[in-house]
This record gives sequence, C-alpha cells and structure tokens, in this order.
Amino acid sequence: MDAAYTHEYEQYEKTHWWHAARGELIRWAIDRYANPDPQTRWLDIGCGTGVLMEQYSRIAPDHKIGLEMDGPCVERGKAKGMDVRQTTDPNDFHYAAFGKFHLITLCDVIEHIERDDLAIAGVHEALLPGGIALITVPALPSLWSAHDVRNHHFRRYLKSGLLRLFTPDRWKVERVTYFSSFLLPMIWTFRTARTFLKGIDAGECGDDKKVGWPIVDAPLRTIFRAECRCLRAVSMPLGSSLLLLARRA
Repeated sequence: MDAAYTHEYEQYEKTHWWHAARGELIRWAIDRYANPDPQTRWLDIGCGTGVLMEQYSRIAPDHKIGLEMDGPCVERGKAKGMDVRQTTDPNDFHYAAFGKFHLITLCDVIEHIERDDLAIAGVHEALLPGGIALITVPALPSLWSAHDVRNHHFRRYLKSGLLRLFTPDRWKVERVTYFSSFLLPMIWTFRTARTFLKGIDAGECGDDKKVGWPIVDAPLRTIFRAECRCLRAVSMPLGSSLLLLARRA
C-alpha cells in the first residue's frame, strides 16, 4: 500500500460498519475467553496498522507485538507508538521467534495462506500452555466472488473445515460460531448478483470496505451490533464469517 491508501485503509477499519462491529465482537471475545491483564503477552498476526491493538486497552502497550508484511502499514503502526514488526516471508510460520504468548490473534489472515495448517501449527508453537488463539475467517464457499479474488484469498471456510485445523490432541476449542448472520441474505444477494453480472474478475470488483452513505451505514452497523450482542449468548448456524477461539492444550 502507498501512504495515502494506508491512511484510507486504517479509516475503513475504524469507521466502516462491518469492521467497527466486528472489532467490538473481537474485543468482547478477548475479554471473555482470554481475560487478560496488563501483563498478558499478545501477538497480533497480520495486524495492518495496529487498529485492534490500539483499540484494546486492557493489555499494556509494551506487551503487544504486531506482525505485518506491508511496509507502510508497519510504519503507520510504529508512528502510533506500537511495536509493529515487518515480516517478509508469507510462508515463515515460526512465530515463536518473537517469544511465547498468552494470546495470539489472526483476524481474517489464514484465508490468505495456502498452507493454513502450517500457520496454525506455528501459532500452537508460539502459545504458552493454556494460551488462547482467536481466529476470524470469511465463511461459506458459495459466497466466493471477485472480492475474494481481489484480496488473494485461497478459500472461504465452512465450520467443519476450520475445526479440522484444531485437533483435540493439541487444542481445546472454546467457541466456534458463524457471524455476520443477520445480514447474510443481503450479503448473499449482493455477491451472487454481482458475480452473475460481472463474473469474478478482480478488475471488476468494487471495494466492499468503502464507507458509504451514513443513512445506509448507520442501520447496517446497528443490525450487526445487535447480532454481536446475541452472539454473547448463542452461536449462529450460518454467516458470512466465522469466529473461533481455541486454547492450547
């Protein structure tokens, strides 16, 4: 990314209705399943400009490390005073080289990795016993579209496929649920219609993360936030994304 797009991308994460509501869900899940204190060691893989680490304040800044491949994102994170480190090899999963951690997050990351099994093995190696891995991924292969092609995804997941990465001998799965469920009919209709009309050519794909009109964004955010509150009590049977939390055995 260039510097201008890095700033725009950061604003998407902070203000776009989907990112903002998803961020609230992730922060609740960290509270509920990791229950961190200021000394909790946290590694955020694929952290972008560090928005999640910036917005989560229960862990001390000097106990947070972010990993990111994009240079301008790394520089932006550092400019905000965060420990964001640049990685260069997408197939280097030796995360333990950065230390041992109580919490590792990969938010919409492993769909970009061809050998997602090796990435999860690297997470297991870098977690302390009893440590928590938090994963979000795009869900439902039937939603595959130009958006996935443009963003260099290898796959969209079903719950069963994601769970196969977390074998019972190495992990205790604390929670797995679909989310972005209340809006799934709208998302499915939009993606299916666009694929039918334009195919899956990445060049024909608009940016799903663009902030639109407030009159549209506000109700969508309200609906997604209402769903996130429901997710505190129940799991969803379908959705355009998946959330998984697993504890290292």
